[in-house]
Amino acid sequence: MPRFADALESNPAPRRLGDVTLRYEPSMLIGETPKARATWRSSLVFVAGVALLLFSAGGLVLQWPFGLVVSLVLSGAVAIAAAVVVERYEKRQRRFVANFGTVSLRLDFTSPIAGYARTLVVPFDSVRATALLRQGDGASCLCVDFEDRGLLREVLVAHIPDDQLPEAARLERVLKGAFGLGERPAPGQVDPTDDRETSSFE
Repeated sequence: MPRFADALESNPAPRRLGDVTLRYEPSMLIGETPKARATWRSSLVFVAGVALLLFSAGGLVLQWPFGLVVSLVLSGAVAIAAAVVVERYEKRQRRFVANFGTVSLRLDFTSPIAGYARTLVVPFDSVRATALLRQGDGASCLCVDFEDRGLLREVLVAHIPDDQLPEAARLERVLKGAFGLGERPAPGQVDPTDDRETSSFE
């Protein structure tokens, strides 16, 4: 905790950086993206799926061709499944919580394929590196590399414009100080300039 307080005092981080809002509590640093606004898309796709299933039921009663009924059933099921996935993505929110009381980093994110909400709690000792990397759109992102049944990378802050890079560098210094990285190379530390894919950033 004193190490974090000292790092934060000497390298104050901004309240807003890239796509996250940062806030500070007595023993925590929290960064989170805004909650996405719900739209009509998932509801529309769901209604379309239900309508297709109702048509298929009517087709059975009216003895429509078997192939047509099966197509309607499959289309309705796919539409309902798609509506669920769309709804999950509309509700997605990325968050990290550096908890200096429990000495752990909590990562909340959405899995890229099915849109499931996931949470990982990583001990500070398992963090191997932090790095500012360039994204494909020309902006930058702040990533953390950690051990969790293998070496993984997660994005903490994305879409950092060039004019916010100094603030991003200060936040990186704060986190490095908290994780105990500093100038000491951590065991198994990775090269922060590689091009591996991140686990949840699009």
